[in-house]
Amino acid sequence: MPDRERLLAEEAAGAVSLAGVLAQIPDQRWTDPSVTPQGWTPIIVASHVAAWLDECSRVLTAMTDGTWDPLTEAGETPDDVAAMNAEQADRAAAVTRAEAEQAIAAARTRARAAWEVLPEITSAAWSWFEETGPNHYAKHVHDLTAWLSGVGSDPEVGELLQTEAETWVACARLIDELATSRPHERDAQGWSVADVCHHIAGWMDRASAVVAHNAGWGSEWQPDPGRSTDDINAGFLAGSRELTFDATRLELEEARGRLRSALTTLSAPSKGAKRVFFDSTTEHYEEHQPTLQLFTGSDGSVA
Repeated sequence: MPDRERLLAEEAAGAVSLAGVLAQIPDQRWTDPSVTPQGWTPIIVASHVAAWLDECSRVLTAMTDGTWDPLTEAGETPDDVAAMNAEQADRAAAVTRAEAEQAIAAARTRARAAWEVLPEITSAAWSWFEETGPNHYAKHVHDLTAWLSGVGSDPEVGELLQTEAETWVACARLIDELATSRPHERDAQGWSVADVCHHIAGWMDRASAVVAHNAGWGSEWQPDPGRSTDDINAGFLAGSRELTFDATRLELEEARGRLRSALTTLSAPSKGAKRVFFDSTTEHYEEHQPTLQLFTGSDGSVA
């Protein structure tokens, strides 16, 4: 089972980032439009974040009660989500700044409480908490950062974050299954799950250094540009042999947070920076899925 406290810490870190950018908004600008392409004000953005946290609380509570049935839930199609967002925006029209910020604080408390009492953290529960919490905060950190800089937010950032969250949950769940079953077993190439964690985290940190400068691979900001990929990977593998699984798992979580922050705090991410983010998250998770599946035997094979 995933580490419940680690995921709560991730949510708390994301909330701090969101609060930080909200604090930069002058009082007189909280009703200014166009934070998002829909023309939302900061008050609507904050109310929207709170509303989705409350939706998360409802779903998690139903899971705990045994009353949640995904087949009877409203579909999560783009049209469904757009309709819910529009309804939330309408309700936020009469809200004040103080009320919007209080709504986030109260909704976070409810969502965290619902998360803590879940008897089992399923992939569906994890996705709800991840996508309405830290992933959602990150998306609107970018929207607000761009708006404060006087530019429009990049819609591709939200899409990248959504795809990353979906593939992350699938990959991390496999990793966490191995934490108790086979943390030290190695595949035919000599890799353990701890090696995979350290390897992905290492590339995330290299990516963070590049993205922080709004650059792409091959830029002057890339660490050790003269080293080959094979040489870098060999260094990661050697380094991970001295680390425990718990150490590499925490390292991976922290590196992911740094990379997400590097992207979302850019007001106008370059194509190169967005490519680096995708390569080091979604694409990299999918690259290592087969190795992790061999360890769990989920594809019918055992390493």
